[in-house]
Amino acid sequence: MKIQILSALSLAMFLAGCHSTPSKMTTTTTTAMDTTSVSQTTEKRGLKLAVQAYTQDQSDYQTSLYDLNQDGIDDAVVLLSGMEWCGSGGCTLLVFKGLADRSFQPHSKMTVSSTPIYALSTQTQGWRDLSVYTRGLGQVVLKYNGKSYPSNPSLASKYTANLKQAGNTLLLPISAE
Repeated sequence: MKIQILSALSLAMFLAGCHSTPSKMTTTTTTAMDTTSVSQTTEKRGLKLAVQAYTQDQSDYQTSLYDLNQDGIDDAVVLLSGMEWCGSGGCTLLVFKGLADRSFQPHSKMTVSSTPIYALSTQTQGWRDLSVYTRGLGQVVLKYNGKSYPSNPSLASKYTANLKQAGNTLLLPISAE
């Protein structure tokens, strides 16, 4: 009988020692929905790391994930904000290419960009054309040149078609500045 009591007491102490508060321990159950959620969390973490590595700090930014090059992997459009990244013509816009391991690599950098930002239904050299707002011109078209999108949207052609036409996708809406 003493052995049973000692065994039960030992087991209780062992289990109590393994207990952790909910804030320190998370339980994960695997379902299709959870896998998607974990996948998206990993993707967001990968993007955050890529932006921090690029900006060398904790800059504020807006993001949109969208498959710009039709490879089945979301790429990222990132509009930086703050004094270091914005001027009178707009802010710095970055495009990061999404990789299979859910990380992102810098792809293109554009200056003087503002919202709204669209992925257009048209594409150039396998990448969707983008439309960004640039002060003084309005909406312009950015076409991929085989290496990157143009770095200065103020030199790009004005976009004259209807942005809300079928096939165009709003990536970043107009934001309050």
